Amino acid sequence: MELNLTSEQTLLRDSASKFITASGPKVARGYRGKDLSFAPERLREAGELGWLGILVPYSANGLDLGLTELALVLEQAGRGLVCEPIGLAAVSAAALAHGKAPHPMLDQAIAGTALVVPALQETAHGGDPLAPKTQAAERSGAPHLTGQKQFVCADGAAGFLVSAAGRDGAALYYVARSAPGCTLGATDTVDGRRLWTLNLADTPADLVPPPPSARNAVEALHDLALFALASELLGVMEKAQEIAFDYLRIRKQFGKLIGSFQALQHQAVNIYIKTEAVRSLVFQIAANNEPHRIDPALAIAAKAKASEDALAVTQACIQLHGGIGFTDEHDIGLYLKRAMLLSSLFGNAATQRRRYVATAELTA
Repeated sequence: MELNLTSEQTLLRDSASKFITASGPKVARGYRGKDLSFAPERLREAGELGWLGILVPYSANGLDLGLTELALVLEQAGRGLVCEPIGLAAVSAAALAHGKAPHPMLDQAIAGTALVVPALQETAHGGDPLAPKTQAAERSGAPHLTGQKQFVCADGAAGFLVSAAGRDGAALYYVARSAPGCTLGATDTVDGRRLWTLNLADTPADLVPPPPSARNAVEALHDLALFALASELLGVMEKAQEIAFDYLRIRKQFGKLIGSFQALQHQAVNIYIKTEAVRSLVFQIAANNEPHRIDPALAIAAKAKASEDALAVTQACIQLHGGIGFTDEHDIGLYLKRAMLLSSLFGNAATQRRRYVATAELTA
């Protein structure tokens, strides 16, 4: 798919490409098993570049850009295996920017001096974001939350955007990490980092109002998160494809370049088609949807397609490398592991397909 970018969008993409030169497989390996899985100074650098406020209105000190700009940045982040949670931080900042006055954490979230991330998932398979089991109740005139969230990217987080059921249905709340009754338990991931289980026991919280154009604050944040993950998965696929195709051009077997073998050419074509299909879907959604009013069915479709095809592409790229592709010393395996992590967040491909059937009101 050929993108017709404006000069500003091209500059943004190029600056993101330069940013990832300080990332990559070697850096990603260095964070495996560490207490903090990213560099706080790099998150602040992303804030200085304006990326964490990419969807935040001018009136709240953001860039007031759109989904295409967000996708361009996150596509590059996926290519560079960037460990800083730029996408989740950016969509969280966007959620904090609305209401009669922006949330007090917004300025820090935009600057990257404080990390705020979504905490919406309650089961291993995602579930319905508009039917959370976490409960909100009024205590002394302020909301208090009780429940549990799973697979939260909580490393270094100062606060969380939590979905909870209240009197008027699902609503979004800000919970500080240091709030009473807020505890975390770690789970190791396939790429050597950690996700966290967030436990809330009568924990004080702040209500986060929805953007003016959104149907519901939880739905708006959830759809943005799905889109952000799909954009990053696209970058993972693109770089894995690039590494594999370069290998086909230089590796010889039986005195011939393996890229000349027809069976491998067919595999390469399949990889290319899957990558371009995801790219087309992501940027078509970006071009035709408002940031805070993405069609839920399209957000689900993008995450389902990206989750499934990213795993297929990265696995195929490993196979094209032969035996060395299965070793930890080769970089290609890191792209499969990152694809496995991102594809599982907020529900894998099978979960998203089930949600798509329900959302689009399809029947067999």
